[in-house]
Amino acid sequence: MYSVLFSKIEFGMDLVLEPLKKVVKPNSKVAIFPWAFPIEITSEEFENDYFQIDGRRYNKYFNELKKLGINKKNIIICNPYKNKKKELQEIIKNSDILLFPGGNPEMFFKKVLHDTELIYDFKYYKGIVIGESAGTELQLKRYFITSKNNYYKYFAFYDGFGLIDNDFFIDVHTQNNITYLNELKEHSNNTNSNIYAIFDDGALIYNRKTNNIEQFGNIMIIEPNNND
Repeated sequence: MYSVLFSKIEFGMDLVLEPLKKVVKPNSKVAIFPWAFPIEITSEEFENDYFQIDGRRYNKYFNELKKLGINKKNIIICNPYKNKKKELQEIIKNSDILLFPGGNPEMFFKKVLHDTELIYDFKYYKGIVIGESAGTELQLKRYFITSKNNYYKYFAFYDGFGLIDNDFFIDVHTQNNITYLNELKEHSNNTNSNIYAIFDDGALIYNRKTNNIEQFGNIMIIEPNNND
């Protein structure tokens, strides 16, 4: 029951290879849910353009999974337009790892909550979940997007899948400048919660059974003032 949390998987995977290789088997089955596309697309556009096998996005994630010894034949790409709910539930049930890529988190959430109704299948999944950017934030029960990273250019809170029933928050693509960090500090104070800020060259591994958090690479913990 591990959640692996990246801002950028291509920078973070090397940081966590050693601990992950202890829990990931070479014959592990992986289901990828690349549903965070910017706008609605067709099933054909999904398969032939957005996440085409051996295309740019596919290869980005496969190259990182390959470092764990994952075989391409054990990877399933889930299509929210073609795969029906029961089929997707079986895929989830029979997978050792779920991979949530980055992109538009609101689209991903819509696909899971409304279009495929998989929210509880995700929430109560017992295997390893690897997330990048939006796929990291959505694992939380509640998450935020900073004004810098939000398409709408304002800070906002959103509902996630709830795999991690968090009393903390995570920031992805953290930037090391005073304005950005002050915004994180303000919202740490407002919510009276710690924020784990993951820079692009950082990673977290969260044990969903014990609530233990391991930090790797460039991570900053921002605490509310009453914890100083």
